[in-house]
Amino acid sequence: MDCVHEGRAHPTASGRAGGDPSALGPVLLPIQRQSQGDRNGRVLRRQPGGDRLSVRRRGPAPVRRSRATPSHLPLHQVRPDARLLDEDRKLITHAIRIAAYNAESTLARMLRPHYSRADDEARALLREAFTLSGDLHVSGDTLHVRLDPATAPRRSRALHALCQQLTETGTRYPDTNLTISYGVKGQPDTS
Repeated sequence: MDCVHEGRAHPTASGRAGGDPSALGPVLLPIQRQSQGDRNGRVLRRQPGGDRLSVRRRGPAPVRRSRATPSHLPLHQVRPDARLLDEDRKLITHAIRIAAYNAESTLARMLRPHYSRADDEARALLREAFTLSGDLHVSGDTLHVRLDPATAPRRSRALHALCQQLTETGTRYPDTNLTISYGVKGQPDTS
């Protein structure tokens, strides 16, 4: 009698242990009991006139339905109220995205000497910095921007070093005479 172990037939299993499959333990099962499906959705069936098993994939209903679903639909069928952007609006949107990406890339390069994990985490640190709360304070002709500390002290130190570099540029707030001074709370003020 052939036996099945983990879906594979073992023709020599009955030759061991004197032909008694129960002596082999619970590892091997007789082929006759393998007629229902296994965990992978396969159906094991005995071929007529032999001891070999045939394996047939049983396609689950969701897979069959997804194959029947078209892969592309016209926009008006999916969202009737949606409109395609005008060409000019699309160009402006792309220009803003490119400018934002270039600005983020420049800040990431400026952050690199101050943050040891900059190759892996510079953009993540910048995303965190963009969401940090902080204080704005005007004194004289300077606008002080003080961010709350980041999630880790090393991140706060790296952001503070970046803030110092940005302060050194002497950037003026648009339409005013205010020079912007950046910093992180809890870090030494060197401005």
